Amino acid sequence: MTHWADVINNLGFLMKGLLITLELAFIAILGSLMLGTFLGITRYLRLPFFSLISASYIEFARSIPLILFIVFIHFGFLPYFFPGTESSFFLSSCIALIIFTSAYVAEIIRGGLNSIEKGHIDAARSLGLSRIQRLKHIILPLAFQRMMPALVSQFIALIKDTSLASTIGLIELTRAGEIIYERTYHEFEILIFIAFVYFIICFSLSRLSKVLETKPYAKLQSM
Repeated sequence: MTHWADVINNLGFLMKGLLITLELAFIAILGSLMLGTFLGITRYLRLPFFSLISASYIEFARSIPLILFIVFIHFGFLPYFFPGTESSFFLSSCIALIIFTSAYVAEIIRGGLNSIEKGHIDAARSLGLSRIQRLKHIILPLAFQRMMPALVSQFIALIKDTSLASTIGLIELTRAGEIIYERTYHEFEILIFIAFVYFIICFSLSRLSKVLETKPYAKLQSM
């Protein structure tokens, strides 16, 4: 016997959880992309001191489980350094996801930049472009297309990782489903619905990346 009525009757609650998941994912993707790009470029340019700091940050963040980041930031970091913010489950989750994901994004950025052939760089240098100009106008546009699949894969993983925010009490999509089936004792239908929603989001993002990868940036390489 199926109990799809539990999904229909609680659809509003599930949609509220989905909205929180999407908001959390959007902020974390934007924040980790900005921070990760800065860290990746810093390592790529091999700037004294800053490169060492970036490398240390990346290695540290990649060595700690995400769930530990979430718990530590919510119950340790925020209450200690910013009293009064420890009740913000959303803020804690955003900070943890950004710190964690930016380390992986940084390595993707650095790898993409290092993949650019020396001939492109030499050609830009012969035109009199400075190091920053070469990075901005030549290296980054060419590298972005190569980085796209890896970046999208990382952001898809981030979207799924938002479910770990439920460990500190954030009622996102997964936690909303847990609350419902803990009350109704009908797990199967709720879990199938949640899995389907995650699939739609992640599959759509994957297809969008294919479009971005093959159309806009292909023109850059032909210029």
